[in-house]
Amino acid sequence: MHEMSVAQNILEIINEHVGKHEQHKVRSISLKVGELAGIVSESLEFCFLTIVNNTPLAHAKLQIKSIPITAECGACNHVSQLDYGIFFCEKCRSSEIKLLSGKELQVVQIELDD
Repeated sequence: MHEMSVAQNILEIINEHVGKHEQHKVRSISLKVGELAGIVSESLEFCFLTIVNNTPLAHAKLQIKSIPITAECGACNHVSQLDYGIFFCEKCRSSEIKLLSGKELQVVQIELDD
């Protein structure tokens, strides 16, 4: 399961940025996950909750923001949001596109209780 290794990487990032003595204060972890990242959000949440169960991070929640696929057309410079699997300009129908977003997989914030 790919999501389990991603959840373990999130835990490593938390360990890098939050001291062991403060991990009980972690309230939420905000992520950006692009539609092309190959992540099923519900599976990632389940895997994360599984690995933090019975740890100081047990009450921490993942806040996952889905990032749509956007692209710029090389032929007409039009920027548009694309549906998964449809990679051509909605304006001129060119397939000469450059992806601008949709592949993200980032931890953007770790929120702690005061």
